[in-house]
Amino acid sequence: MGSPIFDWSGYLELADELAKRADEAALRSAISRGYYYVYHLALKRAEANDFKPLSGEGTHTQLWRVFSTSPEPDCINLGHIASRLKEKRERADYKESYARIGEDAHELLTDARISPYS
Repeated sequence: MGSPIFDWSGYLELADELAKRADEAALRSAISRGYYYVYHLALKRAEANDFKPLSGEGTHTQLWRVFSTSPEPDCINLGHIASRLKEKRERADYKESYARIGEDAHELLTDARISPYS
């Protein structure tokens, strides 16, 4: 018996809660959870349209390329939003210094909400 399907909107709710805190660890986590909320919604849609990542290149890169090069304006928009989100998520997850983290956390969550598949 499998587990129930996870509702990725829980990531966005958690990101909102974390973004209200002043500590940097919470803000970094908010950015990461916000990004993964958008990523999983997009991945689900892409897989429903037969997206299958190929080995040799990261799934994230492949997924966002599919959206960015789509003929559908909503997909292209999501591809552009995702590129910004991914850059912020990588900075939050890997860089020791993040000068605008509070501003970026709130901008990322706004972008996550306006993505066409939210």
